[in-house]
Amino acid sequence: MFTLYNLFFISFFSGVAIIPLLISFSQKTGKVLDISEGDALKIHKRPTSLLGGLAMLVAMLIGLSFTADRNVGFLVIGMLVIFVLGFWDDIRWKHVSTIKPLLKFTLLILCSLASAIALGQIGISITLAFFLIFICINAVNYQDGMDGLAAGLCTVSFFGFFLVGAPPLSLIAMGAVAAFLLFNFPPAKIFMGDSGAYLLGFLLAVFSVIVLKNNNFQNIISVMFIVGLPLFDGVFTNLRRLAKGKSIFHGDRDHFYDKLLARGFSAKKTLAICYSLQFVLAAVGVLTYIYKVL
Repeated sequence: MFTLYNLFFISFFSGVAIIPLLISFSQKTGKVLDISEGDALKIHKRPTSLLGGLAMLVAMLIGLSFTADRNVGFLVIGMLVIFVLGFWDDIRWKHVSTIKPLLKFTLLILCSLASAIALGQIGISITLAFFLIFICINAVNYQDGMDGLAAGLCTVSFFGFFLVGAPPLSLIAMGAVAAFLLFNFPPAKIFMGDSGAYLLGFLLAVFSVIVLKNNNFQNIISVMFIVGLPLFDGVFTNLRRLAKGKSIFHGDRDHFYDKLLARGFSAKKTLAICYSLQFVLAAVGVLTYIYKVL
């Protein structure tokens, strides 16, 4: 008998089947690879496939095909708009020598707005959706600086949103990201790229809007904590860069996880610390939502 939880396994096994094929494609063709040479911000040594975002998207679309929600079409449109921007970024602007911050910022604004308009067709506030999409896609992108981090943090957040009322999409998202993590733990065989980071950020924004439908103070606090470390580190990163007169799109190695690595923690210990912190933050958000403790 088909149950809601089957959606997790459908997207998970779809991702497990797709990812090795995409890794092989990048390695054999030399296309859509992240090259570290000449970019001081990149810490990986070997050219690595950037098709993880595509794998997660396809796995999610397969999972969504098993749902009966009439609003799925508009959701998919929003996902695709954001994904395509990130995929273009991966192909054309991934290296420090080719990035175009002003054009990227403009397209982020326009694509976030286009996705928000698509969500508006299913009764979601366009203004709120635009605001959250822009914040969340950048927040997740900031965490995509070491193997296994961004996807792991988002998995915790997706589980938190599942607990406070955002299924079945949260289960589908968890399945696809869990499959990706199998190949993204250090040393990563595939990266999510900006396309994957934007996709996961978009979904965090969608879940946030769902939880904020009652628009009360408790729910705002809940959402902030369930999104957790990507949000708090992202806000701090932007404030830090602006205070130094730098563009928020000019990367650095001064995030929370970078500080842990600089203190001598291994990659796995850094992930353990960040995951643990994310679990605590998400738990606070879920408890705040359920018990209205704040």
